[in-house]
Amino acid sequence: MDFTSYTNTPVRMAVDLVNTYQAPVDLDNLTSLDELQTFLQQHTEKVVARIKEEDLAGVQALRTALRRVFETEDEIEAANILNELLERYSATPRISWHGGPLHLHFEALEKGLVRWLGAITTMGLTVVLCDYGKERLGLCASKSCQKAFVDISKNRRKIYCSEVCAHRESMAAYRERRRNQV
Repeated sequence: MDFTSYTNTPVRMAVDLVNTYQAPVDLDNLTSLDELQTFLQQHTEKVVARIKEEDLAGVQALRTALRRVFETEDEIEAANILNELLERYSATPRISWHGGPLHLHFEALEKGLVRWLGAITTMGLTVVLCDYGKERLGLCASKSCQKAFVDISKNRRKIYCSEVCAHRESMAAYRERRRNQV
């Protein structure tokens, strides 16, 4: 799946942000300003000078809201969640031409870290939902994982976040069948 050049990074950021909390083992990888800074450095070239405590709480709240988009089975509910987030984070499109051809931005970093991150990640997921459908946004079917993912397969049948999870579940099912045969 080829998203526009602007949405590739925001979609990846949204997925990775949601996955900073691993529900099955109650592991949160976004509990400090240093962890937030590391996350931002891994996902954007933008310089975030001073991250504040309220930014951390705001990004954690954003993460929880974005996860709801992946959790719901209903396309209309996903759209409603995204519409609420678009309004909350004031995702206002504007045309930019820095560094090359005309392209869209949805929020300036100058408006605040949480508002910027909320606007771009929400817009990224909105593009996926509108252009490709809710079935492209999923949570790993492995009960020990449950990470968010965007299905980029041609047949729209992906149920695991990675080959590792698919293999682990396949082996567990095989062992269970073997136990039941004996």
